[in-house]
Amino acid sequence: MWRKLLYPFRFRISNFEFRIWDTKRYLLCMIFCAMILVISPVTARGDGLPQRIVSLSPSITEALFQLGLESRVVGVTTFCQYPPCAARKPKIGTVIKPNVERIVSLQPDIVLATETNPQPDLDKLSSLGIRVLILPPEKSFADICRNLSLLGKTLGAKKAAESVIKKANERIAAIKARLKEARPVRVFWEVGASPLVTVGKGTFADELLSMAGGVNIAHNAPARYVRYSREEVLRQNPEAIVLVTMGDVTAREVASWQKYKGLKAVKDRRIYVIEAHPVCSPTPLTFVRGLEKVASFLHPDCVRPGPEVF
Repeated sequence: MWRKLLYPFRFRISNFEFRIWDTKRYLLCMIFCAMILVISPVTARGDGLPQRIVSLSPSITEALFQLGLESRVVGVTTFCQYPPCAARKPKIGTVIKPNVERIVSLQPDIVLATETNPQPDLDKLSSLGIRVLILPPEKSFADICRNLSLLGKTLGAKKAAESVIKKANERIAAIKARLKEARPVRVFWEVGASPLVTVGKGTFADELLSMAGGVNIAHNAPARYVRYSREEVLRQNPEAIVLVTMGDVTAREVASWQKYKGLKAVKDRRIYVIEAHPVCSPTPLTFVRGLEKVASFLHPDCVRPGPEVF
């Protein structure tokens, strides 16, 4: 009877072919197959969605966590520090110098990249049969939301992406409503000290300042990021100065501005420091946190910083 039930049949797993002739061999074969399934990484669900993701950008990594996909992230850059638990993921090098061999060893289904990552490395990964998705450049809040939607669609988290974007837009609308009657504050936004560098139109900071009830004195600069002289800042006499953190230089730079006693921002004690994280390469939610922070600088009677966790 068993001979009939266990009539010789074949099946193939990972290029190994087995022929089953009796019960003992059948059981041994089943045990071996179970071991293969346990030790082999699961790389795709039945729906074909990527299950092993490598991120080559801090903002992409943070977006993946906000979409609830942290369990599928198998590799990040050394710069991926947000949220804090992202820093515990396996490292694949830096943004501008990713380790291709390390990435391949993680057996990703997809590598998520930006224009900042070296194209030759991305091409090498593609040539090895690894899917690479390069997100379009981001210069505005709308661009950030577009890319989050793209991630959600690609990774099967469309509803989560829609929820994040909706939440961010609701908080932006609330801030704008509170600032409706506020008088705009003229601001110098500093991102570099030696040489002095500021931002023009087409940057997150310029858009953020406008939303926060401010006016960027360098809005009409000829480039997105430009060198600016202290003489020009003194001539335009901004009502506030916002410095993006620059490590140990930040405190020295604050002290440097305080020497100019005639500057309105100095007389009114309106020199502020903000972390780079929410204003340099944000996700929709971190953009809103940065917006609330800057709005609270410029209009403390109207806006207070919101919660750090959404």
